[in-house]
Amino acid sequence: MRLCLTGMRLCLTLAVCAALAACATQPSRPPAAPTPAAITPIPEVPTPPVAPATVSPKPSDQPWAGIVASDVMQDCADSPLIRANAAMYASSPARFEQLLKQSLPLIIYVHEQLRDAGVPGEFSMLPMLESSYNPAQRGRRNGPAGMWQFIPSTARLHGAAVNRHYDGRLDPVASTRAAIKMLKTLYAQFDDWRLVAMAYNAGPYAVMGALRERPDGTGKPIPDLPVSHTTRTHLARMMALSCILREPERFRVELPRPSTDDELEAIVVPAGTRFRDVAGMAEIPETKLRALNPGYIGASVPSDSPRTLLLPATAAESLAAALAVDSSESVAQVSEARDASAGDSIPLPDEPAP
Repeated sequence: MRLCLTGMRLCLTLAVCAALAACATQPSRPPAAPTPAAITPIPEVPTPPVAPATVSPKPSDQPWAGIVASDVMQDCADSPLIRANAAMYASSPARFEQLLKQSLPLIIYVHEQLRDAGVPGEFSMLPMLESSYNPAQRGRRNGPAGMWQFIPSTARLHGAAVNRHYDGRLDPVASTRAAIKMLKTLYAQFDDWRLVAMAYNAGPYAVMGALRERPDGTGKPIPDLPVSHTTRTHLARMMALSCILREPERFRVELPRPSTDDELEAIVVPAGTRFRDVAGMAEIPETKLRALNPGYIGASVPSDSPRTLLLPATAAESLAAALAVDSSESVAQVSEARDASAGDSIPLPDEPAP
């Protein structure tokens, strides 16, 4: 019995050892690879298109926007006088557009001069009101003339010469310079551009008297001052024209677009230069040159004048180039003449003095 138990224990021990040996020799299972985390795809962000580089337009490319941007008055105010005059100007849109189109070169030129001088855009329409932008506009003897409608004494007072050979009132360059001087002088006196427009029409003393009589009369868009109906209407019409430029759709008006031929440039020429020669160098018809410069009365540019001519910008470039060549040739000819003269008076080294 003990023997059997001993045998059984031995067998059990051997079995356990065999099992342990089997466990020891069994190859180990490699650890399971970690489950990769779910990857959320990142959406592609579209690259915004690169806008092409733009060139800022010159002021003359957008004259109407430039004029409106520099306005300072309540041009489209709910004033019966402004409304009535705006309706009058816009009663025939086609005719009004044609007037703007034919005046466009001078409108652009005047606006640029006013802008540079700090004068509001409304005054770009003052020559339209005064003369329909006609620089050759003449009245009776010693009466108003030119696109700003100066009388001789007023023109001279503000720097525009008037004589037998030259009338600065008919010169767009000189008359615009004189008008700017007058407008700024009036603004320094009244500090209100509406009163400046009234004084331009009626004279400063009339406006000063009206202010003394009714000092609180400037509250409305059209100052309620005791001035003539003509003077009140003059201001209202200038504001009405500016209102049409501000809101052309309201008046069914299409503002003309400028072309390259509408840009004007002033250029100084030598005294005595004949207009036909200027036209030839500028490569434009003499009639067109004369139409832009009616202040010059004779066949040539007189010495007692500013000698400044207004031309289309491309023609001014041609004229400037021709004048530069002409000037250099003249200098060379003078130098050669002086050298020749010097050679005649100074003996050469190999020639005996007489």
